[in-house]
Amino acid sequence: MIGMKIEFANDKIIIYLYNYKLHISNIDLLNNEIKNIIIKLIKKYCLNFFGYSQVTIYSNKKYGNIIEIENISLNDFYSKTIDLKIIVYKNVSMYLEIEDYYFDEIPKNIIIKGNHYYFNLDSLDNLLKYIEYGKIKYEINN
Repeated sequence: MIGMKIEFANDKIIIYLYNYKLHISNIDLLNNEIKNIIIKLIKKYCLNFFGYSQVTIYSNKKYGNIIEIENISLNDFYSKTIDLKIIVYKNVSMYLEIEDYYFDEIPKNIIIKGNHYYFNLDSLDNLLKYIEYGKIKYEINN
């Protein structure tokens, strides 16, 4: 089952693609996939999203991909063109952040920070069971 969630935040569009594998090893296919996603977003949400954009892809084998699209500058010369800089991070650590933690089955590897609980998505057996209860956080592995 493929799932998608879109957030519009701080001049960025964040797309959560659960269980969807982008062609991150083939730059031509990846470029076409990203352009198609952006074109669909422009049409569906009537966005003025042209010019130079940075696309950052965070990939995790278990979850899928998170795409951040940030419009850096509008192109005054060509009003209907999109120029992309694509950055891909593979094997990113992803966590489920929740405030309450009332589950029938307690996940392993709980991290507690302040009033939030964090579960490493790689340690969860059934992601769909938990994913609706929180927000996905991610960090780059160096």
